[in-house]
Amino acid sequence: LGLQGIPDLAEKIIIERDLSLLEDFNCRYHISQISSSKSVDIINQKKDVVNFTTGVSINNLSLNENDVGDFRTFLKLSPPLRTEDDRLSLIKAINKNLIDVIVSDHKPEDEESKRLTFSQAAPGASSIETLLPLALELFHNESIKLFKIVELLTSNPSKILKIDKGNLSVGKDADFCIVDLFKPWIVKKEKMFSKSKNTSIEDKKLQGKVTNTFVKGEELFKI
Repeated sequence: LGLQGIPDLAEKIIIERDLSLLEDFNCRYHISQISSSKSVDIINQKKDVVNFTTGVSINNLSLNENDVGDFRTFLKLSPPLRTEDDRLSLIKAINKNLIDVIVSDHKPEDEESKRLTFSQAAPGASSIETLLPLALELFHNESIKLFKIVELLTSNPSKILKIDKGNLSVGKDADFCIVDLFKPWIVKKEKMFSKSKNTSIEDKKLQGKVTNTFVKGEELFKI
């Protein structure tokens, strides 16, 4: 497209280097986001050799480079969207327990930072509100089991961060949401709660919506 690229090889080299160092230095290590099949291959090789955890952005699980279309800057993300083969490899990695966390990659930018030429636009999108519905899309198309999605969004992040959250055991904080798994809706930026409206999936049809949110047993959101 005539733009400077961010090759998947760069991601692979850094992960390979860090996991090699981990063999000699005993420490906690988390790969925040991977985006390519090359990275999955390295993680598969090292998973039984050293202890580490891995995350992936919901954007890289749900979208690919073709969605960028005619230089749509709202889809300029970091890590970038890659091929459909890369996207499918990430889904397979989740089902093989090679990826531990699905993240929103919520990095809102003001419209002035996005409405520039593609090369000049800031990377990032407002995605915290669409994390769960996009993840549920993977459940509806039978790519990932529902229990696995919940695990990667709740209990696994809590374990990695060593915080006492992510479950509804007796005596725990009643932090939870109620979700209508089959409620259809369309993403409209003007209806978003975030101050930043630069969503990467404007006008996308989704199925599954949060209806209520509770924090420590108190209802803080209801539609």
